[in-house]
Amino acid sequence: MHPEEFVPSAATLRAIATAIIILAAGGLASKWAYRFAVTALTRTHLDQALARFLSSMLRYTVLAATFIASMETVGIHTTSLVAVVASAGLAVGLALQGSLSNFASGVLILFFKHFQLGDKVAIGSHKGIVEDIGLFNTTLVSTDNEKIVIPNAAVTNGPIVNYSDRGLLRGAVTLTVEGRLRDLEPAMEALVRAGKRASGVARDPAPTVFLTDMEDGSLDLTLTAWYSAVEEDGSMHNLRVAALEELDAAGVKLMNRTQLVLHQRSKGPS
Repeated sequence: MHPEEFVPSAATLRAIATAIIILAAGGLASKWAYRFAVTALTRTHLDQALARFLSSMLRYTVLAATFIASMETVGIHTTSLVAVVASAGLAVGLALQGSLSNFASGVLILFFKHFQLGDKVAIGSHKGIVEDIGLFNTTLVSTDNEKIVIPNAAVTNGPIVNYSDRGLLRGAVTLTVEGRLRDLEPAMEALVRAGKRASGVARDPAPTVFLTDMEDGSLDLTLTAWYSAVEEDGSMHNLRVAALEELDAAGVKLMNRTQLVLHQRSKGPS
């Protein structure tokens, strides 16, 4: 054989060059199609996570069409190629059952809308704000700014707690104060004032105070208030600070912990 026999013809080189150009153009087109679809679907007020999901499907469809077109350009018949891909797809599908399960779970998450982007949720032992709902994974960001990536199958196979879905959450602060029945009303009024002025606490429903327990010389008062789920830490901090300030201003003293422990121990038979 002569070396010239291995040199591709001009037509072959042109076909290869054309295929490369088609692949490059297809890659750019898929990115453009993704951005365009996200923008268009968002304008229709479609859920953002679902818009991203559908846009990703469009992107991969464009890439697949580009690949088939490039193969046709170099003379590879796609009919036989599709048969080979189908056979390979079956083998890959069996090997990637977990990934396919995650994909199916992603579709279920978007369809049933147990949570949306920006919601504060607890999934299993993980808690955070939903940053992304992808084809295979759901991404949370914790209060410590940790990125948590959870396979979608794990999301749908366990309990999901959505703190944002109902709009507001109720928090409670329990304080043990010194006093008897005559001291109850001033202490409760002080805590109500604290709930009304604490930053981040909702005015409707209004904060409430309950007498949750009592012993000789001490009263357990629980202050409940409503706040936004994403502002939980700051709102509860403000509520506790306001409660301490209002009790101090009203002359109500908190029960000393040492006294409280001794008092609890004395409740049993000697």
